[in-house]
Amino acid sequence: MSSRQSSSQQFMKYLKSVGGSESDISGTAYVVTDEDTVESVVSHLRIEQQHHGRLIREPAILHASAQVMISRRDEHDPVRHAGASQAGEYQLDIHFGPGRTTRESIPEKELADAQIWARARIEAGGAEFGAIYFPAGGSGAPGSGALVFNFDRSVGWYR
Repeated sequence: MSSRQSSSQQFMKYLKSVGGSESDISGTAYVVTDEDTVESVVSHLRIEQQHHGRLIREPAILHASAQVMISRRDEHDPVRHAGASQAGEYQLDIHFGPGRTTRESIPEKELADAQIWARARIEAGGAEFGAIYFPAGGSGAPGSGALVFNFDRSVGWYR
């Protein structure tokens, strides 16, 4: 990801990569509130689709659409969402075992470089699993934000 790209632009690229488009966002009547999270927006989009009798989109498209909507909300209201993530602000969760998860900032701005750095940290810690997140709403808690990639030592990186 280019460090000049906004989070909503990055999420829009992801939406397109999973088969979605701008119409998945502009075609909805749901308006994101200040209290919404990616998960709550996904739920509202799913309910809206069912209510209108539309074919339910793939979970990846719904999730990516929600990520774009949340990012746009945060970018358009930086005073209220001052902690919203900026481009290149990746976070790494390392899962050492049940109940032992750490989160740290990734110093790399480009996603490919972030994956290389993160894999080295996961392996150096002797962990089997990890995940790269793009934080949403400024939360620094493990497992929060928009999941970018998972890492499993036996599989490698996957979405």
